[in-house]
Amino acid sequence: MQRLIQRLCTLTAALLVVTKASAFSLMGPFASWQAASIGYNLPGDIGGPMNLFEGYRITVPVLTFGYDATFLNFFGSNGVVAVQSAMDVLNAIPSADQIVVTNMPRQAVSTIPNATAQGLQIYDLKSAVLSTVLGQMGLASPERWVFTLRDRLVAQNTTNYTVIMRHFDPVTWNPTNRVNDGAVFTYTVVEPLLPGNYAATVNTLVGSPRNIYRTAAGADDSGSIGPGEFFGGLTRDDYGGLKYLLRFSNVKTETLTAGVRLANIYSPYGPALGTNANTNVAVAIARRPGIGKVSFSPIAVDTLLGVAIRAVTNTYVDYYYHPTNFYLTNQTLERVSTIPDVVFTAGDLASLITTGGSQSARLARPTSARWVNQSALNSVVAGTGITSGPGVIPAGTSNATAIVITLDTLGPSRYNFSRAGEFFLTPRLPNLNGVWGYFDSTTIFSVFPDGTTLQDLDRQLYGR
Repeated sequence: MQRLIQRLCTLTAALLVVTKASAFSLMGPFASWQAASIGYNLPGDIGGPMNLFEGYRITVPVLTFGYDATFLNFFGSNGVVAVQSAMDVLNAIPSADQIVVTNMPRQAVSTIPNATAQGLQIYDLKSAVLSTVLGQMGLASPERWVFTLRDRLVAQNTTNYTVIMRHFDPVTWNPTNRVNDGAVFTYTVVEPLLPGNYAATVNTLVGSPRNIYRTAAGADDSGSIGPGEFFGGLTRDDYGGLKYLLRFSNVKTETLTAGVRLANIYSPYGPALGTNANTNVAVAIARRPGIGKVSFSPIAVDTLLGVAIRAVTNTYVDYYYHPTNFYLTNQTLERVSTIPDVVFTAGDLASLITTGGSQSARLARPTSARWVNQSALNSVVAGTGITSGPGVIPAGTSNATAIVITLDTLGPSRYNFSRAGEFFLTPRLPNLNGVWGYFDSTTIFSVFPDGTTLQDLDRQLYGR
């Protein structure tokens, strides 16, 4: 009871503080109107921008992650270090109600890239993992969705576009065109855009350099950061989005994720007790506040069988409003992980290069189609109200539901092309497709495949 009172006091104090803040964009499964003809569900997209109150969120406090044999063979122990460094950034995020957005950095991407990595077309593995996992946590790109099309209608030889905003201030919850409280965006509706001859808003900065105030979530949803660039952490918008989704006051009716059960925390010699002691079954559907924080824990995997070497049990307290008396109460739950929730693999993704895949075809990850829309549970009248969300992002209960992130193993390559009588088909006239590495502003710690030297990479790319 004391912990509940402390939480409520913290919430009350937070509501009394009004400060200027940044903004965020939310992601979910594509709504029925989010068609490719107006810029949605394009190659590499995993979801569409959600309106306020339609957000999708993780509902268990600990997710596990691990590596399969393909990842370990290509990236080795240094790749594990790079991934762990990204997870360390996420694990260091405070609980949502303790996040003061205005104290968070407006800039997290390197303003001065690693010159050697830039010249050798090396992309930072840590930054890609950090950005991609944020997308799997329900954050979309503010840079891409500041302005976006809601509709396109041709009437009397005139094409009409409805433009909306899907970028919200975490204090006022009003739409805003300022990313990280600094970068101001405007837009132009462009049609046709290739490939596919679709229409879309093209969002552009007003007088700011490319790198200023970029969000970590935006790299996954709107294009990777360039070679030699890297994220040192998260930005205000990233923190603001997680705070909005996971804060205690964000109460939604939700169903417990599959595989969660009531924990027996009492003596085996006495009766099973708890909030719902009469049935000894967890309350599955209830109005729940945000869980505050999501942590990521490594789990050892049998790379041959693809399962955990030893099952891991995580126990946590689930707060909910009682379905009959509506008081805030709780139950102790447990979840047994026999596979990682997030699995890192490696493979040849060259086929994505010509289809505009995610991270410029350097990685692949699951779409939001597996996320669970629970708008029906949150409607006052069934079949009315918001239909695109809110919803939950389920944890992995099988290989089919795990978040599988596959990193490209193609290695150095050249992308030659020809167009309109121009030919770029010789070894000295291609676009270079880079490789994975792990670095900061001054030091390249690793280049992958593990064991590759900078001299090896220079010869492969430039023949020197």
